[in-house]
Amino acid sequence: MERTQMGRDYYELGLSLGRLGTVLIGSGGGSLARALARAAGCGAALAGGEVKFHDGTCAACGAWLAGYYGVPATLFVRQEEGQVERLLLNGEGKPFTPIEKQGSIPACTGEWDLLAGSDCAWAASRAGEYRGELGPACAQGPAALTLALERMGYQVSRTPVPGAPLFISDREGFVLRTEEGGWSFRLQGRDALEGLTDYVRRPQAVPAFRSERGDKTQS
Repeated sequence: MERTQMGRDYYELGLSLGRLGTVLIGSGGGSLARALARAAGCGAALAGGEVKFHDGTCAACGAWLAGYYGVPATLFVRQEEGQVERLLLNGEGKPFTPIEKQGSIPACTGEWDLLAGSDCAWAASRAGEYRGELGPACAQGPAALTLALERMGYQVSRTPVPGAPLFISDREGFVLRTEEGGWSFRLQGRDALEGLTDYVRRPQAVPAFRSERGDKTQS
């Protein structure tokens, strides 16, 4: 699909989202993703919606922001080379398709704002007040994963450290697993950082996590 047609599609999507009231929009990976995110923002603002762009580096950050601020929809546009995909989530972080609302468009254009420091805010909220001396760890995933680990007391490296836990998140920050002591666990949570903080704060909860090595679960 040519870029101009993609821009029209994102603009039309923005018109639908703007009728919901407020929408959070973020992007990552390149200039095309940023342009399409802004096209959606233009549509949402012209439909009378309040548009909040955020600088978070993954879709899960936008989903957390939506829950924190009570926003009904969040859009994240991801570019990888020439390919673009979008993640459209409701206020509960679930995929949805906006339903076109009937009626006239509000007379006033919606506001357009920027939320800066989104990854830091997400990491700080999930980490809470917990502080420890947790030693070295390796983090592979969104920037907020490293920020949360450091805030809780880990000395974080981007490369594996012998004997240290390895925390690996998917690119969009929704799924997290840890490899420690020869075992791999998938950590449950609404996003990767929630799974992380539950694991660090309550290590006795490990049996509830699914082991990815054989049929056993560590206790």
